[in-house]
Amino acid sequence: MSFASISQIPAELVWTILGIVLVFCEFFIPGLVIAFFGFGALFTALTTWIGLTTSLAPQLLVFIISSILMLILLRKYLKRTFLGDAKSQVERINFSVEVGKIVPVIEYIQPGEVGGKVRYQGTNWSAKSSEPIPPGESVKIIGCENITLIVEKL
Repeated sequence: MSFASISQIPAELVWTILGIVLVFCEFFIPGLVIAFFGFGALFTALTTWIGLTTSLAPQLLVFIISSILMLILLRKYLKRTFLGDAKSQVERINFSVEVGKIVPVIEYIQPGEVGGKVRYQGTNWSAKSSEPIPPGESVKIIGCENITLIVEKL
């Protein structure tokens, strides 16, 4: 295929292929950015096909402006739609601790510091207390701060 035959490919076909390739690339390079340039290329293909942009300069202008506008106006909304809202995911976590439950200390708990460990529901949990508690003792859960259990000596 010579250069002369390549230059005879309709511009709208080139923009369409570029748009499809860029949208397809979004699946391999996620971030919800490349797809907007793909949609910009498809929009440019449409404007070229209906005859609004006939030369390269206006086509590039339409491509750049439409891609950036879609990126600015739609990315935040679409990202929240497709990827979810981190804040709403955190709110869905239903973390409850059995206050009053007696659990064993498995790692020394320093007063007022996080770093000691207790065994609760089959897992090691960080714990803190207002008094020193050595391993092997049993403690009562009196609350929690984030994922740290607050315990007291029996």
